[in-house]
Amino acid sequence: MHEIVTLQFGHFANFVGAHYWNTQDAQFNYEQPEDEETTPELINHDCLYRVGVTNKGVDTYTPRALIYDLKGGFGSINKYKLYEAESARDQQQQQYDLSWDPSRMETFEEEQFPLSAYQRHLEDEELGLATVEEEDNVAMNDAKSWSDFSRVYFHPKSMVTMSGYQLGSEFMPFDVFSYGRAAFIETEKEKESYDENLRLFMEECDQLQGFQVLVDVLDGWGGFATSYLEQLREDYPKSALITYGLSDSQMGKRTTQREIQTSAVNETLSMTNLSRLSSLYVPVRAPTQPMLSPEGWSKNIRLNPSSRYHTSAFISAGIDSALLPGRLRRGSIFMPDMFNLLNWRNNTSVATLSIGLPFPFGSKNIPQLTGKQSPLLDLSSLNKDSDDQVFSQSVVLRGLETSQFSRYTTGIQNTPRELLDEILDALPIGKSLGDSKIVTPLRYPIPTSFPRFFQGLTAEGYQTSDQIGTNYY
Repeated sequence: MHEIVTLQFGHFANFVGAHYWNTQDAQFNYEQPEDEETTPELINHDCLYRVGVTNKGVDTYTPRALIYDLKGGFGSINKYKLYEAESARDQQQQQYDLSWDPSRMETFEEEQFPLSAYQRHLEDEELGLATVEEEDNVAMNDAKSWSDFSRVYFHPKSMVTMSGYQLGSEFMPFDVFSYGRAAFIETEKEKESYDENLRLFMEECDQLQGFQVLVDVLDGWGGFATSYLEQLREDYPKSALITYGLSDSQMGKRTTQREIQTSAVNETLSMTNLSRLSSLYVPVRAPTQPMLSPEGWSKNIRLNPSSRYHTSAFISAGIDSALLPGRLRRGSIFMPDMFNLLNWRNNTSVATLSIGLPFPFGSKNIPQLTGKQSPLLDLSSLNKDSDDQVFSQSVVLRGLETSQFSRYTTGIQNTPRELLDEILDALPIGKSLGDSKIVTPLRYPIPTSFPRFFQGLTAEGYQTSDQIGTNYY
């Protein structure tokens, strides 16, 4: 089935992951076509999802993912809800009830995290008190936690809490690379999540395609992920593995000299170690205010750079589209083949990620893509004026129907590959020695949990939010 196992380390990584999984959920076609041979699903969802069974014998379909966060990081999520099992705390309480005299017991419980308006609406839908059509009207101006807008059920073993640190603690912050190294050892002593939780997903894989890793690199999670991947590489030394090193939008809020220096050291150590352990390492920086380009990539979106909810949504769209070739049913390019293309010299394991959302197709012709401002945002490079050689690249253009090809050409109708060549020639991106180009009519879905930050888009399909371009190089 060419399975992909997803690993998420850190709170911002889980913001990105929540948007990512909501997008996967929105791409399901719940209405089966009458003739699947003539109208097949474009995506093989089995790459990312696994089939399971609840205690009551009900079939489930959940992400093949492991999600790590600090204590308090999971917010209002009830990880046992789908499987209708008692929580570990309830089971433990029952044991106490049998062992102690209730009259001599005093119970202290943490306050439960309140549900967001969006989560309350989803629960009302399950009870028949609200409809799916009303989701768009639910206020989602911002989200304090990724659990506020997560709409996907996970297997209980998917979520692992690192109990040694509290999210947002000023007394004992999880902000140093070496803290993460030590925390991995302590977490494994307590939970054995690598052996127990990961094994559940790995034993179900018939033909593993690879691992995709989302990790925060400005704090201790880079060290935690390094220790985790070192153990992973001992067990799966030849598996394809891509790591996205994420720098969140709160970086500008680090004001003291110690915080700034510590973040820089953490990022450097993370990149050095994780790139060594990965088939491909992609540093990804959340868009900041100076990066906004009203006449370029941000012309059609009102993105708030200080909002994790906004920036993580933008990043997740690029990650989803960039690895889309490995999940296509037809014309797929699996992760090992893509990484061999991008790292054909075996010494170029660091790549960059660029994204255009929405991709700016004009109403008349391709030349409208040209101009001084690029419609693509480079999320990786610090030096935007660099003329470094591009050795290889993978380009994905999605949301363009075959019927639209002739709109951008005169005379003989172009093939998808020829059209993409014209588009690339019109874009200010580097020329590579080798590349992979994918054009698919599969549009990028906009779930109700996605920020409503698009503007200036027509109803005819030009410069619409469902046309998206990404490229690695």
